[in-house]
Amino acid sequence: MRIKAFITHKKAELFSDCQDRFRVNEDTKSIAVSDGMSQSWQQKIWANLLVETYTESKDWTPNSDSIKPLCSQWREDVVNLIQQLKETGAPENIIYRNERNLAEGKSAGATFVGIRFNGNEWSGSVLGDSCLIEWDGKDAAIFTSQEVEAFDSHPDYFDSNPLNDGKGAPKEIQGILSGSNVLFLVSDPFSDFLFEHNKQGDVAVYMQKLLELSSHEEFETLVDEWRKAGMHNDDTTLVIIEPDDSDEFLIEINKYDDINKLIDEEKKLIEENKKEDVVELVSTSAPNELTEGETIDVVGKDEKQKTIAAEQKESPFNEDVFRADFLTEYKKALQKKHPNIGELKFKWTQKAIIDAISVIFKKYSISIK
Repeated sequence: MRIKAFITHKKAELFSDCQDRFRVNEDTKSIAVSDGMSQSWQQKIWANLLVETYTESKDWTPNSDSIKPLCSQWREDVVNLIQQLKETGAPENIIYRNERNLAEGKSAGATFVGIRFNGNEWSGSVLGDSCLIEWDGKDAAIFTSQEVEAFDSHPDYFDSNPLNDGKGAPKEIQGILSGSNVLFLVSDPFSDFLFEHNKQGDVAVYMQKLLELSSHEEFETLVDEWRKAGMHNDDTTLVIIEPDDSDEFLIEINKYDDINKLIDEEKKLIEENKKEDVVELVSTSAPNELTEGETIDVVGKDEKQKTIAAEQKESPFNEDVFRADFLTEYKKALQKKHPNIGELKFKWTQKAIIDAISVIFKKYSISIK
C-alpha cells in the first residue's frame, strides 16, 4: 500500500500554531490523526500523545479508561513546557497564564481517528469529526462517531483531565483495502467539506483532486482553493492510503509532511527575516498597483470628521477587502523583486503585514474614492 500525508495550519497562522497531529508507523502498521480543539488548552501536546501512543502499539485502543495514563503524561509535559518557558525568558504574562490554567485544572480536548492493518484488512476507532473516508471510485463511506446530519463546532472528543468525561464514545471501524478502494484519514475541515459534497452528490470531483496531490505545495494550493469554495479555515490534515500489490507500507517520502521539520524550517526563516529589511520589501507594494479605478486616501486623526463625511457620499470602506487587496499586490511586488522567494517565507512576511495593517487601522481613518 502507498501512503501520502500532508498537513497545514490556519490561514494567517504558522506551523508552530498548528493543533493537528498525525503519525504513520511502518513497524506496527498503524496510522492515526488527532485534532486538538481550539477552545481547549495545550491541545497540541494532547493530540500528539494520542497519535504517538496509538501508533507505537499493536493493540492499544483509546477509550475513557485507557487514556488515563496519558492524562498524567500530558500534565507532566505541560509542567515541563512551563519550565522551558521560564528558562528561555518567555514573557511573564505567558508563563503566568499557563501556570494559572494548570492550577485551575484546565485541560485539552482532541478528536481522533486511527487504524491498523493486518494484511489488507484494517480496523480501528474514531471519535469526533476527525474521520475515515472509504472511497471506491463512485461512493464515499464516511466513518465518524457523530450521530448527526451535519458536523458542528461541538464534536466528540477525548479530554486530558481524568476527572472530565470528554464527549461521546469512540466507534469501532473496520474494512478491507483492496481493488480500487482508497482510504482517507482527515481532520475536520475535510470531514465537513467532503461530507456536504457527498450529500450533494458531487464528491467524486473532490476525491479525485485529493488523489492527484503529489507535493506539499499542491496540497497548500488545494486547501486555499477549497477554503475560498466554503471549506472552513482551520488546521487541515490528510492521509491517503492506496492499495497496490503488497501489504507493506510504502511511504512516499516526497509526499509526506513532517510537522516538526516544517516548524524548524519556519523558525529558520523567521530568524533570517529578522535580519532583513522588511520595510524595504513592503515599500515595493506601490499604491498605484491597486484595482483600476480605485484610490485610497489615508487621513490622519485630525481630519477624521472630513473622512466620515466623505464616506457618507462614497463607497463604504471594508477592512477585509482592503487587507486582501493589499496582500495580493504585496505578494506580486515581493515575487517581482525576489523571484525565488518560497511560499513559506511569504507566509511569515504576510503575517507581519497583517499585524502592521491592524495597527494602521487603529491610527487612521481610510476611505475609498
